[in-house]
Amino acid sequence: MSARCGCGHEGPSEALFGCFDCGTTCCRACTIHLESATYCRPCAGTLLGTGAVQAATPFELH
Repeated sequence: MSARCGCGHEGPSEALFGCFDCGTTCCRACTIHLESATYCRPCAGTLLGTGAVQAATPFELH
């Protein structure tokens, strides 16, 4: 089953996240992870006080 992200991408529904603040559906490409929560770009920008927020690739500490 596929679903549409808030940014317009379409993908499998199990690969989508929800914005902690507004509830918008977000794909891996547009989800912003802050602390232990996920946000859409507009909400992350508001929280960080900036208009341009880019998603970074996840990293793991070994």
